[in-house]
Amino acid sequence: MNFVFFHGSFSTPQDAWFPWLKEELTKQGHTVYAPEFPVDRWEDVGTINPDLYTPKQILELWLTVFEPIFVELSKKDDLCFLGHSLGPLFILHVIERYQLHLRHAFFISPFFETSGKSAVVTKANATFYKSDFDFANLKKNIPESTVIYSDDDPYVSKDKAIEFARKLGCRLIELHGYGHVGIESGLKQFPELLKIMTDTIK
Repeated sequence: MNFVFFHGSFSTPQDAWFPWLKEELTKQGHTVYAPEFPVDRWEDVGTINPDLYTPKQILELWLTVFEPIFVELSKKDDLCFLGHSLGPLFILHVIERYQLHLRHAFFISPFFETSGKSAVVTKANATFYKSDFDFANLKKNIPESTVIYSDDDPYVSKDKAIEFARKLGCRLIELHGYGHVGIESGLKQFPELLKIMTDTIK
C-alpha cells in the first residue's frame, strides 16, 4: 500500500504522531510519503494582528508542492491518503484536481470551514475553504473512507466532522478525550489510529 500523509495548519510531518505512524506502517512493508507543505508556526503568528498577517499557507502553493508527488503516485495502485485537520480538506482539492483514485482515505478532525475560533486561523485557512465540491465524483474516486474525530475537540466541532462524513459517505469513528488529535493533544504515538487503519485495509 502507498500511503500519503497530509498535515494541517501550523504543523509539519515531523510533529505529533506522524513520524511514529510512518515508522510503524513502513515496518509493515508499506510505502509512506509525508510531504511538508508551507505553513507558519503558531508560536510565531498566533498573537499577530490578523490585518498584518500574510499566510505562507496558500492552496495553490500546497498544490505546487504536491505536483511531483502526483507524478510519482500516478504510476502506482493501492493509494491511501490520511489527513489531519486542514489535511482532509486539502485531500479533496487534490482529488478534484488530479482525479486520483484511492483505495481508502482517513480523515482526522476534518472540516469544510471553521469560524469564530481565531481570525489568524481563519485567514490561514481561507484559500482552502470550500463546501461545494462535486461530491458524486469525489465518492467515485474515494469509494471508501473513514472520519475520525474526538468528542472534546476545541477547534473543530463534532457537527463539522459529521457534516464532512455525511457529504462523502464516510464511516464515522468517535474518540474520547483526544482534543484536536494533533500537536496540542500531546500525542507522540497513536496506536488506536494504527489499529483502525490496519483493520480497515487488511
